[in-house]
Amino acid sequence: MLTVYSVLWGDKYTPDYVYRLRDAVRDNLTIDHQFICVTDQDIDCNTNMPIVPWHGWWQKLSLFKMAHGPSLYFDLDSVIVGNLDYLASYAQNILSAPANWGQSGHGGIQSSVLAWSGEYKAPFDTFDYEKDSERLWGDQEYLTEITGNRYTPIPHVYSYKYHCRTAVPDDAAVVTFHGKPDYHECNDAWILKYMQTYDYRTS
Repeated sequence: MLTVYSVLWGDKYTPDYVYRLRDAVRDNLTIDHQFICVTDQDIDCNTNMPIVPWHGWWQKLSLFKMAHGPSLYFDLDSVIVGNLDYLASYAQNILSAPANWGQSGHGGIQSSVLAWSGEYKAPFDTFDYEKDSERLWGDQEYLTEITGNRYTPIPHVYSYKYHCRTAVPDDAAVVTFHGKPDYHECNDAWILKYMQTYDYRTS
């Protein structure tokens, strides 16, 4: 079965973000799947406890240890705007990800969306948290480094900052809100509709 992961760590996001993502995935992924949030919080969702105490985005790397079988990952600040079924084929690859749109020295992989077969364990097994988290900007720079920038690009994933300020591209399936603003800080009609559709008030 396909497994869809998210990570809720720290207090940057509230559980609302998990619930919206879970339900938006449910409504846009017709392939049989399970949704799991990796978190140490008690939330109303299928969860796994973190297996390492790595902070921030580094916690994503633990998914490569947890995963068994085809896997997808979405950052919590991802907004689902189209059908996701096409991603199942990318989860047959060793590693698939969008290219980093900014290309500002942070590496070639944009890790807001990941797809992998579950067989690729190196991102966890070779990561030295104490050293690598100090010398590298983030997990996507690390993934770019250990893959030698060899990965399968995922299409139909767009950046709000770079691509969606005026309108969402017609072929978009996912819009990511890396950096600022977060989507709850935006007043675009399509974002307000998304939040109304998946209206949770847990905080």
